[in-house]
Amino acid sequence: MIQRLPVWPYFALALSSGVIGAALLFYNLGSNVPPKEALQKFSGTVDKLSIIDDLSGEQTGFMKPMNSIHFTLEEGEEIFRYPSSWPGYTKIYEQLSFHVDVWVQRSDIGNGEPMVVFRLEQQVPENWIVPPLSISYERIAEPQSRTRRSYVQLGTILLACSAGFLLVAVLLGVWNRRKNRATLQ
Repeated sequence: MIQRLPVWPYFALALSSGVIGAALLFYNLGSNVPPKEALQKFSGTVDKLSIIDDLSGEQTGFMKPMNSIHFTLEEGEEIFRYPSSWPGYTKIYEQLSFHVDVWVQRSDIGNGEPMVVFRLEQQVPENWIVPPLSISYERIAEPQSRTRRSYVQLGTILLACSAGFLLVAVLLGVWNRRKNRATLQ
C-alpha cells in the first residue's frame, strides 16, 4: 500500500496567508498621516456636531468603533471628520464647542468629502471649568504610524509563511512522487 502525504493543506495555507499578507501590505505600505507641512488651518466657532457611522454614512447615536465625529464651523461649508481611532475621541464628542482651530490635509480641501482633522485646539471662555481641548499632530500621527508598522510587519511575516508553506507543499509533492516510483519498481 502506497502512503501519500497530503499536499493540498499546505497549498491552502500558502494561498490564504499569501492573500492576507499581500492585502495587509498593499493597504498599509503608504502613510495615511500627511506631513505637518501639508496641513491647512481652519478657525471658527463649532456649529453642528454629529456622530456618523463610517460604514453606512448615516447619522447614529451610538458610540461604535467604526464611527467618526463630523462637525461644521459657523459660516463655513466644510465638514470636518474626527475618526474614532484618533486619541481623545470621546472627549471631543462631550466637549467640542466654542472656538476651535483645526488642521486638515491641504489636498482634501474642496473635494466634497469630510476633511479628516489632524490637529485640534480649542479656546474656551475664561470662567469655563473644563480645560480646553488640545490634540496635537504628534498625538494623532504617532499611534497611526505605529499601527501601520505593525500591520506591515504582520503582512511581511504572513508572506514569508506563505512562501514556507509553498516550499513544504512542493517538497512533499516531490517526496510523494519519488516514494510512489520506488514502490512501483
